[in-house]
Amino acid sequence: MAEAKVDELVLTCVDGGVRAFTPEDFATRIEGPYADADPFDPEAQAYFYAVLADAETCKVDGQGRIRIPIRLREQAGLVKEVRVLSILRWLEIWNPSNFAAVQAQSRQDYRRNRSQRPVAKEG
Repeated sequence: MAEAKVDELVLTCVDGGVRAFTPEDFATRIEGPYADADPFDPEAQAYFYAVLADAETCKVDGQGRIRIPIRLREQAGLVKEVRVLSILRWLEIWNPSNFAAVQAQSRQDYRRNRSQRPVAKEG
């Protein structure tokens, strides 16, 4: 993060892992799709409460470290060791055993979904 000159990240906990985005990506990718949503729509409210309500902007120190707020650490079950993933344009921070379970399920889902795709026709 320090090499990319990122001085703050927006963190939120979703599905058991802390996600970290640049403020620009958070505004565009996470908040953006719901910017014009009806604030009383139940689906939008679920998204607001599950994803946006606990989001917090955190400073990145000179060594590229962040302090994860206690509330987000507790939600993600982060105690001592963590698993950090760099995926596309964001970071994910997981309790290692929680991530192992999510990854195992994701691999099963991927295999099932991949086998259900139609085969491309030649020519």
